[in-house]
Amino acid sequence: MGIEGGNTSSKSGNVDKFLSPPPGFEGCSKSVNVDKLLSPPPGFEGVNRSSKSGNVDKLLSPPPGFESQARFVLRKVQEKTNGFRPGDADSFQKLLNRRPWIVQEHTTPSSGVLKTTKPEVQPRRLRRVSKKIVLEEASVFNPTEKEFNDTLSYIASLRDISEPHGICCVVPPPSWDPPCLLGERQIWEGSRFFTQVQIFDGVHTDDPKIKKETDADSDDDDTFHKVKFCRTELGNEYTLEIFKNFADSYLESHFRLKEKVKDAWPTVADVEKEFTKLLENPFVELGVLYGDSIDTKTFGSGFPLSGSSESCKYKTSGWNLNNTAKLPGSLLTFDDCESVCVPRLSVGMCLSSQLWKSEKERLYSLCYLHTGAPRVWYSVAGCHRYKFMESFVPKVSGEESKKSYDSVMAMSPYALHMEGIPVTRCVQNRGQYVILFPGTYYSAVDCGFNCLEIANFATLDWLPHKEVDALQNQEKKRKSLLSYDKLLFGAANEAVKCLKEYSLTKKETADNMRWFNACGKEGMFSNTVKSRVKKEKSRVQYLSGPLKPQRMKESFDDVSKRACCVCFVDLHLSAVQCSCSADRYSCLSHMRNLCACPYDKKSFLYRYTIDELNILAEALEQRKLSCMFKWGNIDGNYCASPAIRSSQPGGDKGKTTDEVMQDVETGGKEQMKARGKVRSIIEIMNVKEENDNESGPVDPKPLF
Repeated sequence: MGIEGGNTSSKSGNVDKFLSPPPGFEGCSKSVNVDKLLSPPPGFEGVNRSSKSGNVDKLLSPPPGFESQARFVLRKVQEKTNGFRPGDADSFQKLLNRRPWIVQEHTTPSSGVLKTTKPEVQPRRLRRVSKKIVLEEASVFNPTEKEFNDTLSYIASLRDISEPHGICCVVPPPSWDPPCLLGERQIWEGSRFFTQVQIFDGVHTDDPKIKKETDADSDDDDTFHKVKFCRTELGNEYTLEIFKNFADSYLESHFRLKEKVKDAWPTVADVEKEFTKLLENPFVELGVLYGDSIDTKTFGSGFPLSGSSESCKYKTSGWNLNNTAKLPGSLLTFDDCESVCVPRLSVGMCLSSQLWKSEKERLYSLCYLHTGAPRVWYSVAGCHRYKFMESFVPKVSGEESKKSYDSVMAMSPYALHMEGIPVTRCVQNRGQYVILFPGTYYSAVDCGFNCLEIANFATLDWLPHKEVDALQNQEKKRKSLLSYDKLLFGAANEAVKCLKEYSLTKKETADNMRWFNACGKEGMFSNTVKSRVKKEKSRVQYLSGPLKPQRMKESFDDVSKRACCVCFVDLHLSAVQCSCSADRYSCLSHMRNLCACPYDKKSFLYRYTIDELNILAEALEQRKLSCMFKWGNIDGNYCASPAIRSSQPGGDKGKTTDEVMQDVETGGKEQMKARGKVRSIIEIMNVKEENDNESGPVDPKPLF
């Protein structure tokens, strides 16, 4: 039925019967194999037909208009398993070994357990150091006996010459030979300290990212090499005696292993060469011991203490590092922070080093080498600080910025010099001082066993450095060790006292002249205070409106330093407090983050009103006696000058004009010179009393 011409055949049990083609599909060839295809429909002629034992490779020709399309062939997919062959492991390992950023001990653990590591950080690469580089030498000064007597004044005289280099060396006069108490049996054999182990072993996966990524497009290892890191681990506890024996043995084994010459101690150049090789060669690994930041309050100082029974000139000298932080003229006298006011000891051995760091709070540092081998310092001055930080200081953010990393970047000073950053070299020998100026980045290497003592201090020229440091800490939400406002306004009180004494007695003491020169219309200190008052005025004017003002207690931050709970900025001058949390404070900028309470429950705490701060700024800038007297009544911590000092703790407050006259007359011969000023003082105080009676008590609210 409808099927015509059916041709059937059989062969070897195969049924190869095909139906006859329908109308229009005549001409199909028949065979016994199952490779018969229908003839193409009209318009699809020209099919290339072939048969091949068991394969169906018959394809239709492309439709009209698609003749240029490439033909494809559907082939039989053969299941094929690509198994892991024994030889593949060796090939894969060789491939890994050719990649320099893979740490071998992390990829081929000795045990069967795989080690998990963090993603490797590609460090910045430096140009290979040229052997012809010679670093600039730091200035070495030899003061006279007279110059050496006043510590801070002499250091100030060196500032213009040495601050552009960040470092200088001071060789004391021959008469300066203080006893080294570290050699006494009680300290040498009895006092113990924990050491740290410096391990130079390449790049570590736990290090933070480098701020400036590698800018080397070339893979030529002869031109560039990687920056190494030094890992620090806690070592054993030693006495100075045991540590010295270990350091001497290490020195002999490291430098005399081949020479076997007992008298051939390595020179400074030999140690520097070895240290440079350690930093620049990626295949050199080394571990050394050192003791850093040892608290002299518990371990013992190399200088005699002022309270000791022994009487000598070294106990009270400003070059005795136990006295340096609190010297007249040092701003650290207005804050009691032991971490910066107490000297620290550093005990080193051959090739132990201080890797690139900056002194905390950007303070001055005064370093004295008590005993032992020389130390070689390298410094990058504060004027090049930001270029150094931008290129080589690790950049961390968020929670990582609050962590302290054990690994420190170890860079050759010669490599830094090739990167365009000026580096100064300074060799410190026994009995010499090294001065590090504010903001300086420094590194050092020890040439053998030695003991150094380090103290911090801060003079007036340090204030701009501290202001910048405080702003950066606030921006990065880091705590500061020192309160900028507490130091600034503590110094302002001292300045008013000295200016008042000088105005009355014309006594040209060192303190009086120091503050007289720092104040005035062009004075650095008076301009600094004026700028701070202006900033506080703007902040109070625009941010404290909805808050209830309240004067803070004088002891607000005496026991502990108050800081904002959000940005950790110091709150000595002003703060915001809520009744829901008595011990929680914030700055004006973050009062919304203090708590969710409405503004009517929050208080704005202030130490001085803006009008009072303006009086202080005017007293320093204009040197007006009237403003000095007014400020003496305002500030409870103000100490009156000796010419008008009273036995009462209130200073000038409540004194009559007759009492002022009596104080001046009984002040001694020097105070008698101030009689010409008495009449003006009486007039000033009479005007002040009349104004106080008319105005009544000061209401702080209108001042804001």
